[in-house]
Amino acid sequence: MEWLVLAALAALAAIYIALPRREDAQPDREAGATADDLRAQRDELVAALRDLDDDVAAGRMTAEDRRRGRQEIGEHLRDVMELLRAQETRP
Repeated sequence: MEWLVLAALAALAAIYIALPRREDAQPDREAGATADDLRAQRDELVAALRDLDDDVAAGRMTAEDRRRGRQEIGEHLRDVMELLRAQETRP
């Protein structure tokens, strides 16, 4: 049982380290990203969301840890989607 808690904490730590926090984001770097770069980021974030669901289903993570992880990923995904929409609507 202890290894499940450790695995859940490790998964959350990996998400926290891998994704920049909203206040730490570098808007100039992301704003200069190509549509292909943004689509790749979007796909990685969606895959991370699925991984959280899989971890809960397999018992490697609690529902509360999943909720926190989804919140972190969701904030970054929202930013990426806004940038992607802005690029796609430019003439």
